[in-house]
Amino acid sequence: MKLGFIGTGSISDAVIRGLLTTDYPVDQVIVSRRGERFSTKLAADFDNVRIEEDNQAILDQADMTFLAVLPQIAKDVLSGLTVPKGKKIVSLIATIPIDDMKAWLKTDAQIDRAIPLPPVEHHSCVTAVYPGSPDVMALFDKLGGAVAAESIDAFDGYGTGSALMATYFTVLESAAQWMVAHGSDYGDARRYLAALFSGLAENTNKSPDQSFSELYDGHITAGGLNEQVAQTFLREKGGAAIHTALDEVFARIKAASSS
Repeated sequence: MKLGFIGTGSISDAVIRGLLTTDYPVDQVIVSRRGERFSTKLAADFDNVRIEEDNQAILDQADMTFLAVLPQIAKDVLSGLTVPKGKKIVSLIATIPIDDMKAWLKTDAQIDRAIPLPPVEHHSCVTAVYPGSPDVMALFDKLGGAVAAESIDAFDGYGTGSALMATYFTVLESAAQWMVAHGSDYGDARRYLAALFSGLAENTNKSPDQSFSELYDGHITAGGLNEQVAQTFLREKGGAAIHTALDEVFARIKAASSS
C-alpha cells in the first residue's frame, strides 16, 4: 500500500508516525513539500517516507491519498487535480463537504472524511470517519480505533466533541494552580493530576459496557468529596456551559460547511 499526503502538518505527521509504528502494510508514504518542517523530519526519520514536489504526482502514485490542507485554500489546491481511476481519498480538511471536494476534483472516487487527533501517533485515540468505508476504518483502527458516523450531523458532532481538548487542559491547569496556592510544587501537582486522569481514562476504556453515569456512581461515596465537587460543578452551571459551548461550536461547523 502506498499512501499519499497533500499537506503535511501536525495531524498528517501524527497519522504517519502512528501508522509506521504499527503492522499496517505501508510500502511507501509520499508527502508533499508543503509543511516542510514536518515533511523533512518525516523523511529523515523513516526510510519509506519520500517528499514529492507535485500534488498531482502524489495522486498518481498513491493508492490512498489524504487531503490535509487548510479549508480556506482547499479549493485552490484541489481544483485542477485529477484523481486516477481506482484511487481512494481521505479528507482531513475541516468543514468541507464531500460533494464540494468531488466537484473540485471532478471525480466520483471514494472519499471519506476523518477527524484524527494528535494521540493517534501513539495509537491511543479513536478517529471519527464518514461515511466509514471499510478500508479507511481498517487503517484508523490501527491508530487506536475508529467509529463510523451514520450521518453528517453525527460526524460534525464528533468534530464538536473534539473541541473539548483545550477545556480538559484548562481544568487540569486550574486544579494545578489551586494546589500550588495551597503549598504544592507545580511539577508534583501536574504529575499527580496527569496520573489521576490517566488512570480514570484507563478505567473507562476497560469498562466499555458501563455508561459515564454508571462510572460516576462507581467513583463516588454518597455525601463524599467526589460527589460534592461534581454537584458544585453542576450547581455552578458547568454542565450547561459545556452544552452551550458545544452548541456554538456545532453551529460554527455547520455555518462553515454551508458557506
